[in-house]
Order: sequence, then structure tokens, then C-alpha cells
Amino acid sequence: MSKAAINRIDKQMENLDPECLRAQVLASLRQFRSSWVELGRLLTDVAYGGDYKEWGYDDFEVYCARELGLKKPTVQKLMVSYNYMRSNEPDRLKAYDEAGAGGMPPEIPDYQTVELLHRLRENDSLDEETKNDFHRRAFTGEDDGDLRKELRENLRPDAGEIDQANTNRKKELTDILRTARALRRKLAHTRAIPGGLKDRLEQILVELEALD
Repeated sequence: MSKAAINRIDKQMENLDPECLRAQVLASLRQFRSSWVELGRLLTDVAYGGDYKEWGYDDFEVYCARELGLKKPTVQKLMVSYNYMRSNEPDRLKAYDEAGAGGMPPEIPDYQTVELLHRLRENDSLDEETKNDFHRRAFTGEDDGDLRKELRENLRPDAGEIDQANTNRKKELTDILRTARALRRKLAHTRAIPGGLKDRLEQILVELEALD
């Protein structure tokens, strides 16, 4: 995090009670690079508690962007990752919270890795053994960068899925073109539609045919 960003956060915190939720979120954001778990928890609390409305924001995403400088994809990943921890590593999460009192926090992967684990867990095309193996590797200290690469490869659709998607797209386009050509034939024999509108519809059909 840049010095300017830290200075901005410090200025925002000047007139806040350090114990209030709003100040806690900002303080957690300041430490974001070293630990994302607390920020994920607080963002989840703010989102579902609606506290941002009391702070003058009508929308949670607007609050995150303007007050915290966090983009929507980052916020979503942080919250998804925290909730993955809560569902799949409750004991580790509890140990992390208790370490705040001065103990040694347990090792936790970065939030990008955990978010990919969540996506893997939601993927019905992968077997449970693969999902569990990736989870185990992530939480036993394997390098995040190498593991993320493997996770993305497993989440990438295989050639069969791509071929099926292309087949479905071609079938859908064929159906659309059939309907559009039938409309062209019908319009050719009617005076109910102005000529200019017929020309525009013809241009649309030409563009559709170019997709085939």
C-alpha cells in the first residue's frame, strides 16, 4: 500500500472513535497487505449489517470504493474468502482470532488463493478428492503463486466443454437467423411497415448473417 494511501486512511481515522466499527474497518485496511482475514470479516459485517448507511452511503459498493479505495472484485474476493474460511476452516479461523491477544497466528493462504479454492469447491465437474487435495496443500504452506496457477488450470473449461459451448452458440444463432429470415420474407409483402424501418431491419439481418 502506498504512503499516500496510508496517509489518507490516517486522516479519515483522526476524528473517529478507535473502537467504533468504521475505524476498525479503516485500521484493518491499513494492515491489509499483511493480513486480509480481519478485513474480510469486517467487510462482511458492514455489508450485512448495513452500517455504511449510517455513515452516509446509500450503497455498500460505493462505500468501499470511496472510503476504502477498494474495487468491487477485490471486495467480493475478500468476503468470499472469509466465508470459505468460516465454512471450511473454522478452527483455524478461531485460532487466528485468538492470536490477536498476543499468540502466534496460524498460517493462512492469501485471499486470492482462498477465493480460487471456493470456486473449485463450487465446481460440480471436479471430484471431491481433487478439491480436498488442493485445500490441504493451500493450508500446509505451499507457495501461493504456484498453487494459484494449478487452481486456475483446473477451473479452466476443457476442450470438450468449449466445443459444446460453441455448438450451443451455433445452434442458437441458427435459430435466430431462421426467425429473422422469416421476418424478412413477411415484410417483403407488407405495406404496414415504412421502407426506412425495413432497411434498418435488413441491415441488422446482414450483421447477424456475418456472425454465422
